[in-house]
Amino acid sequence: MARETLDQIHSIAEVLAVMSSPNAVSRILTEHAADSTGHCRGCRYPTTAAPVWPCRLWEIADETRRNQEQRAQGTHTAT
Repeated sequence: MARETLDQIHSIAEVLAVMSSPNAVSRILTEHAADSTGHCRGCRYPTTAAPVWPCRLWEIADETRRNQEQRAQGTHTAT
């Protein structure tokens, strides 16, 4: 993944880690899991093909979860 994309994911996750509940993040991670073909179940729409998993939303939620866990442990450092 391109460095710019990773920076964007980290920046968004930093904000969401403070603003979102762990339950909301967990729900995103659960809903945006891979299906049997390796595509995101949560990104299915009638008019578009689902992206290959992990989708961008799952990546952001996963990084947000890590940030929240670090904050809870008191080991979080800003990127």
